[in-house]
Amino acid sequence: MKKVLLLLVVLLCIGQVASADVITNVDRTRGTAGTQNPIGTFDGDTDPLPMEPGHLKVGNYVFSDRTYLWDNVASFGGFEYVRTFNTDKDNKNIMVNYAVTIGEPAILAVAVDDRWADYKTSGSTQVFVSQQEMVDLIVHKWAAPGLFVDTGEDLIVGEGGGRPMSVYATQAPLPAGTYDFGLNPTSQNFYIIGASPEPATLALLGLGGLVLRRRRK
Repeated sequence: MKKVLLLLVVLLCIGQVASADVITNVDRTRGTAGTQNPIGTFDGDTDPLPMEPGHLKVGNYVFSDRTYLWDNVASFGGFEYVRTFNTDKDNKNIMVNYAVTIGEPAILAVAVDDRWADYKTSGSTQVFVSQQEMVDLIVHKWAAPGLFVDTGEDLIVGEGGGRPMSVYATQAPLPAGTYDFGLNPTSQNFYIIGASPEPATLALLGLGGLVLRRRRK
Protein backbone atom coordinates (compact mmCIF):
# COMPACT_ATOMS: atom_id res chain seq x y z
CA MET A 1 0.00 0.00 0.00
CA LYS A 2 2.85 2.39 0.85
CA LYS A 3 4.47 1.74 -2.55
CA VAL A 4 1.20 2.54 -4.32
CA LEU A 5 0.85 5.80 -2.39
CA LEU A 6 4.45 6.71 -3.20
CA LEU A 7 3.80 6.01 -6.88
CA LEU A 8 0.71 8.24 -6.86
CA VAL A 9 2.62 11.06 -5.16
CA VAL A 10 5.47 10.90 -7.69
CA LEU A 11 3.05 10.76 -10.62
CA LEU A 12 1.24 13.81 -9.24
CA CYS A 13 4.55 15.69 -8.95
CA ILE A 14 5.47 14.81 -12.54
CA GLY A 15 2.05 15.97 -13.70
CA GLN A 16 2.49 19.28 -11.92
CA VAL A 17 5.92 19.78 -13.50
CA ALA A 18 4.57 18.88 -16.95
CA SER A 19 1.70 21.35 -16.58
CA ALA A 20 3.98 24.28 -15.76
CA ASP A 21 4.47 26.78 -18.55
CA VAL A 22 7.63 26.30 -20.59
CA ILE A 23 7.57 29.93 -21.76
CA THR A 24 8.19 31.78 -18.53
CA ASN A 25 8.53 35.34 -19.84
CA VAL A 26 8.14 37.42 -23.02
CA ASP A 27 9.62 40.91 -23.23
CA ARG A 28 8.53 42.88 -26.32
CA THR A 29 10.50 46.03 -27.12
CA ARG A 30 10.58 48.69 -29.85
CA GLY A 31 7.36 47.50 -31.46
CA THR A 32 4.65 49.55 -33.16
CA ALA A 33 1.97 51.31 -31.08
CA GLY A 34 -1.73 51.14 -31.86
CA THR A 35 -5.26 50.38 -30.72
CA GLN A 36 -6.72 47.00 -31.65
CA ASN A 37 -8.89 44.37 -30.04
CA PRO A 38 -8.62 42.27 -27.98
CA ILE A 39 -5.82 44.06 -26.09
CA GLY A 40 -6.98 47.65 -26.66
CA THR A 41 -4.40 50.46 -26.69
CA PHE A 42 -0.73 49.47 -26.60
CA ASP A 43 2.70 51.01 -27.11
CA GLY A 44 5.96 49.70 -28.51
CA ASP A 45 6.95 48.02 -25.24
CA THR A 46 3.59 46.46 -24.29
CA ASP A 47 4.07 42.76 -23.72
CA PRO A 48 1.79 40.17 -25.37
CA LEU A 49 -1.39 38.87 -23.79
CA PRO A 50 -1.09 35.48 -22.05
CA MET A 51 -2.02 32.26 -23.78
CA GLU A 52 -5.59 31.05 -23.47
CA PRO A 53 -6.46 27.67 -21.90
CA GLY A 54 -5.36 24.83 -24.15
CA HIS A 55 -2.55 26.94 -25.65
CA LEU A 56 -2.33 26.34 -29.42
CA LYS A 57 -5.90 25.24 -30.05
CA VAL A 58 -8.62 25.72 -32.68
CA GLY A 59 -10.80 28.66 -31.61
CA ASN A 60 -8.14 30.43 -29.53
CA TYR A 61 -6.83 33.88 -30.44
CA VAL A 62 -3.76 34.06 -32.69
CA PHE A 63 -2.50 37.57 -31.88
CA SER A 64 -2.71 40.04 -29.01
CA ASP A 65 -4.02 42.80 -31.28
CA ARG A 66 -6.36 41.00 -33.72
CA THR A 67 -9.50 38.93 -33.22
CA TYR A 68 -8.33 36.24 -35.67
CA LEU A 69 -8.79 32.69 -34.36
CA TRP A 70 -6.96 29.49 -35.12
CA ASP A 71 -8.82 27.41 -37.73
CA ASN A 72 -6.36 24.51 -37.79
CA VAL A 73 -3.29 23.73 -35.68
CA ALA A 74 -2.08 20.58 -37.53
CA SER A 75 -0.06 18.32 -35.21
CA PHE A 76 1.03 21.23 -33.01
CA GLY A 77 -2.02 21.25 -30.75
CA GLY A 78 -1.08 22.13 -27.18
CA PHE A 79 2.15 23.92 -28.14
CA GLU A 80 2.74 27.02 -26.07
CA TYR A 81 3.02 30.13 -28.21
CA VAL A 82 3.53 33.87 -28.06
CA ARG A 83 0.55 35.98 -29.08
CA THR A 84 2.64 38.48 -31.03
CA PHE A 85 1.34 41.85 -32.25
CA ASN A 86 0.28 41.81 -35.90
CA THR A 87 0.73 45.59 -35.88
CA ASP A 88 4.48 44.95 -35.72
CA LYS A 89 4.33 43.64 -39.31
CA ASP A 90 6.31 46.03 -41.47
CA ASN A 91 9.66 45.61 -43.13
CA LYS A 92 10.38 49.21 -42.05
CA ASN A 93 10.15 48.33 -38.33
CA ILE A 94 13.55 46.65 -38.11
CA MET A 95 14.05 47.24 -34.38
CA VAL A 96 11.16 45.23 -32.90
CA ASN A 97 12.30 42.40 -30.62
CA TYR A 98 10.62 39.60 -28.69
CA ALA A 99 12.87 38.20 -25.95
CA VAL A 100 11.35 34.81 -25.13
CA THR A 101 12.49 32.95 -22.02
CA ILE A 102 12.00 29.18 -21.67
CA GLY A 103 12.43 27.66 -18.24
CA GLU A 104 13.43 24.19 -19.44
CA PRO A 105 14.79 22.56 -22.62
CA ALA A 106 12.26 22.88 -25.42
CA ILE A 107 11.70 22.67 -29.14
CA LEU A 108 11.28 26.21 -30.50
CA ALA A 109 9.21 26.99 -33.58
CA VAL A 110 8.36 29.94 -35.81
CA ALA A 111 5.20 30.00 -37.94
CA VAL A 112 5.36 32.40 -40.89
CA ASP A 113 2.73 33.62 -43.34
CA ASP A 114 2.86 31.53 -46.53
CA ARG A 115 2.60 34.74 -48.55
CA TRP A 116 6.23 35.40 -47.59
CA ALA A 117 7.56 33.21 -50.40
CA ASP A 118 9.77 35.02 -52.94
CA TYR A 119 9.01 38.38 -51.36
CA LYS A 120 10.75 41.55 -52.57
CA THR A 121 10.81 44.73 -50.49
CA SER A 122 9.76 48.03 -52.01
CA GLY A 123 12.44 49.39 -54.30
CA SER A 124 14.00 45.92 -54.52
CA THR A 125 16.58 46.92 -51.91
CA GLN A 126 16.38 43.41 -50.48
CA VAL A 127 15.37 40.17 -52.17
CA PHE A 128 14.37 37.05 -50.25
CA VAL A 129 14.62 33.92 -52.33
CA SER A 130 12.90 31.63 -49.81
CA GLN A 131 10.95 31.47 -46.58
CA GLN A 132 13.99 29.81 -45.02
CA GLU A 133 16.06 32.93 -45.56
CA MET A 134 13.42 35.06 -43.87
CA VAL A 135 13.12 32.70 -40.91
CA ASP A 136 16.91 32.78 -40.54
CA LEU A 137 16.72 36.58 -40.46
CA ILE A 138 14.21 36.54 -37.58
CA VAL A 139 16.60 34.57 -35.36
CA HIS A 140 19.92 35.75 -36.78
CA LYS A 141 21.08 37.24 -33.45
CA TRP A 142 21.73 33.80 -32.00
CA ALA A 143 20.91 31.02 -34.48
CA ALA A 144 22.95 29.69 -37.37
CA PRO A 145 21.17 29.63 -40.75
CA GLY A 146 19.08 26.49 -41.10
CA LEU A 147 18.67 25.82 -37.36
CA PHE A 148 14.92 26.17 -37.87
CA VAL A 149 13.77 23.57 -40.41
CA ASP A 150 10.55 23.54 -42.43
CA THR A 151 8.28 20.89 -40.87
CA GLY A 152 6.09 20.73 -43.98
CA GLU A 153 3.00 21.53 -41.90
CA ASP A 154 0.80 24.64 -41.84
CA LEU A 155 -1.19 26.37 -39.13
CA ILE A 156 -4.33 28.06 -40.47
CA VAL A 157 -5.38 31.52 -39.28
CA GLY A 158 -9.11 32.24 -39.62
CA GLU A 159 -8.70 35.45 -41.62
CA GLY A 160 -9.20 36.25 -45.30
CA GLY A 161 -10.72 32.86 -46.02
CA GLY A 162 -7.93 31.10 -44.13
CA ARG A 163 -4.27 32.12 -44.03
CA PRO A 164 -1.72 29.26 -43.94
CA MET A 165 1.39 29.75 -41.82
CA SER A 166 4.37 27.46 -42.46
CA VAL A 167 5.94 26.02 -39.31
CA TYR A 168 9.73 25.96 -38.94
CA ALA A 169 11.15 24.26 -35.85
CA THR A 170 14.42 23.21 -34.26
CA GLN A 171 15.17 19.51 -34.63
CA ALA A 172 16.35 19.15 -31.04
CA PRO A 173 15.43 20.88 -27.78
CA LEU A 174 17.30 24.09 -27.00
CA PRO A 175 18.57 24.78 -23.46
CA ALA A 176 16.62 26.87 -20.99
CA GLY A 177 17.37 30.56 -21.51
CA THR A 178 16.29 33.69 -23.35
CA TYR A 179 16.08 33.85 -27.16
CA ASP A 180 15.59 36.97 -29.28
CA PHE A 181 13.22 37.06 -32.26
CA GLY A 182 13.51 40.12 -34.48
CA LEU A 183 11.82 41.91 -37.34
CA ASN A 184 9.02 40.63 -39.54
CA PRO A 185 10.65 41.17 -42.96
CA THR A 186 7.38 41.68 -44.89
CA SER A 187 4.05 43.46 -44.48
CA GLN A 188 2.19 40.13 -44.27
CA ASN A 189 0.89 38.67 -40.99
CA PHE A 190 3.42 38.76 -38.18
CA TYR A 191 5.04 35.46 -37.27
CA ILE A 192 4.12 33.31 -34.26
CA ILE A 193 6.69 31.90 -31.80
CA GLY A 194 6.03 28.45 -30.32
CA ALA A 195 7.63 26.14 -27.76
CA SER A 196 7.13 22.56 -26.61
CA PRO A 197 8.95 20.80 -23.74
CA GLU A 198 10.63 17.42 -23.85
CA PRO A 199 7.97 14.78 -23.00
CA ALA A 200 7.77 13.34 -19.50
CA THR A 201 7.35 9.85 -21.00
CA LEU A 202 10.91 8.76 -20.18
CA ALA A 203 10.44 9.76 -16.57
CA LEU A 204 7.24 7.74 -16.37
CA LEU A 205 8.89 4.70 -17.99
CA GLY A 206 11.79 4.94 -15.58
CA LEU A 207 9.40 5.12 -12.64
CA GLY A 208 7.50 2.09 -13.93
CA GLY A 209 10.71 0.09 -14.17
CA LEU A 210 11.62 1.04 -10.61
CA VAL A 211 8.25 -0.18 -9.32
CA LEU A 212 8.59 -3.50 -11.20
CA ARG A 213 12.06 -4.07 -9.72
CA ARG A 214 10.72 -3.45 -6.23
CA ARG A 215 7.86 -5.88 -6.79
CA ARG A 216 10.27 -8.60 -7.88
CA LYS A 217 12.16 -8.18 -4.64
